[in-house]
Amino acid sequence: MQKNKDFLKKTLPVFLFALLALGVIGGTVAWLTATDNKVNSFSVGSFSIPTTKPSDPTQTISPALTGNLYEENWDTSSNADHKLLPGKTFDKDPAVGLGTDSEEAVVYICVANSNSNKVYFSIDSNWSPVTNYATAGSANGTYTKGLFKYNTNLGPTTTSDAWTEPLFSTVVVADDAASTDFIQPYDITVYSYIHQAKDGNTAIPAADIESSAETALAAYCPQNS
Repeated sequence: MQKNKDFLKKTLPVFLFALLALGVIGGTVAWLTATDNKVNSFSVGSFSIPTTKPSDPTQTISPALTGNLYEENWDTSSNADHKLLPGKTFDKDPAVGLGTDSEEAVVYICVANSNSNKVYFSIDSNWSPVTNYATAGSANGTYTKGLFKYNTNLGPTTTSDAWTEPLFSTVVVADDAASTDFIQPYDITVYSYIHQAKDGNTAIPAADIESSAETALAAYCPQNS
């Protein structure tokens, strides 16, 4: 028994010192640890509003646009003469633009004409009528209303605005038009439709985009009956 007591006297202090060194008496073991994190920032794709004129990118549009459709030569002055007279021509040039940092887009314009028989226009060669959604005018190669697609994708933009060519430059009143042909007030309303062109690096099928445009603008440019 005495030998056991002597052994404990010799070994217990050493054992306690070892436990203290390990931090298990009155504390916890200081395990080796490490942490790390990575922050991945994303931007949001969009179609921004253009700020410069289609004809001259050094000129700012004033007042600023609230959308992507612009008619640079339509007379908005208070004394503008917009009276409908047989054979009269009006400057009207609807174009669609994308501001800086916009995604690549497929562009459509819908022209809603409240009296399509007596006012018509000729479309620019960069535009095409959507089959069964455009109405021919009385003059050869003209249209009176309908849905039209820009022939090439617009954008993407990086440092400047991008614009389509105007769908048309003028509207013409037919020579045989009479005042009784027009319901007052007479309006031509133009709508633009912009659709994302690609899903990542893959082009979205043209038929899907066109169907989307037809649906979105059906209330203004319905399919021909």
